[in-house]
Amino acid sequence: MGNGGQSTPQDRPAIVPVLSSPSRNPLADIPSNSRVLGGSGIVRGPITWYCYLLLGFFVFTLTMQGNIVPFLKQELSLTYRETGLHASAIAVGAIIVGLIGDKIVRRYGRRAMLMLGTLACAGGALMLCVAPAAWASIGACAMIGLGASFIPTVAFAVLADLHGERRNTAINESSAINYGLAVLAPLLTSLCISLSLGWRSAVVIGAALGPGVVLVFRRVILPLPAQPAIMTGGASLPGAYWAYWSAISFSVAIEFCILLWSPEFLAKTVGLSQASAAAAAAAFVLAMFVGRVFGSFLARIVAVERLLVAQLAVTLIGFLIYWSFSQPVLAIAGLFVLGLGVSILFPLTVGLAIGAAGSASDAASARATIAFGIALLVTPVLLGSLADRIGLRSAHWLVPILIGGAFFALAIARALQRRG
Repeated sequence: MGNGGQSTPQDRPAIVPVLSSPSRNPLADIPSNSRVLGGSGIVRGPITWYCYLLLGFFVFTLTMQGNIVPFLKQELSLTYRETGLHASAIAVGAIIVGLIGDKIVRRYGRRAMLMLGTLACAGGALMLCVAPAAWASIGACAMIGLGASFIPTVAFAVLADLHGERRNTAINESSAINYGLAVLAPLLTSLCISLSLGWRSAVVIGAALGPGVVLVFRRVILPLPAQPAIMTGGASLPGAYWAYWSAISFSVAIEFCILLWSPEFLAKTVGLSQASAAAAAAAFVLAMFVGRVFGSFLARIVAVERLLVAQLAVTLIGFLIYWSFSQPVLAIAGLFVLGLGVSILFPLTVGLAIGAAGSASDAASARATIAFGIALLVTPVLLGSLADRIGLRSAHWLVPILIGGAFFALAIARALQRRG
């Protein structure tokens, strides 16, 4: 930590030849305890696993926050709009990190900011458990957003630098592992409630996971950016990147509208109890996990652009089933199909965006966090405000609009790349 998380000169040769020397065997410098996934060409060493697990903690925490929203709403007598402000508070933290995060990372180092971000995220989750009023719980969510957003900002850039042309596969694989861990959030919440331990017990257990990962990987040294001199901000990023950036924002908006509101939707419009709704909401998270596991395979045999269009179509079909039926079995089945569709929108679009940015991986990754933050800032509170006026069921028509926005943003990005 004395060097701010930066690697020393003797640490660099293990990474730099892999990134910059095409004539050299790319596996020559990989530690002997690494593993190559069958057919993917991805090498998993300690650095990759560190990023994977912290990204899992990041998604787990956000999923957990979505599952406790109905309980906060009841305990603190919140309106739908006030409930949506909790997600918006996370978004404000994400936007701040997106604007200045790459500068902070360059100043203090990737390793240090991963550690500090993880600890801040865990601290915010614990603060949420003792919040006496809406202002305190919203403030806790802001702390979660500020700390947690450093995790994808650093981890996606590291994975892109480390795996080069296979970054799409690495990012999608990390996302599959993330949701494999995140699926535990609604199940853990439901279990703690069923055992009369309360939802706070689930949050405390979850908060301990991130610091535990940091402790296990405390000696890992992350690679430096490939070309630090040009990691200066959005000015160096091309138009195609910003079109993909818009698609990222729409994709995240779809994902978190469902992730944060599905427990409430299942309880209010389908008629499940709160504990049952929290457990049933795991169908979406489980589908995200399944979709991302198979998404790594699909991305190797289908053109990514075509695959994303197909996923948007599946997302729309799943939404129509989820929204149209009040029978629990059909609604949950629709939620599962919806999760399959949404599953690989974010990781594949992030991979395309970072690829369009060239060597400016830290800047591209940080600006992608702004897209994530804006989506969280606007859409959950917008859906909540609409629900206060026209009802939760009707407010969900926001989702098909977001699906259409993602489709057009991807089409524009592809056209810009072809013209370029």
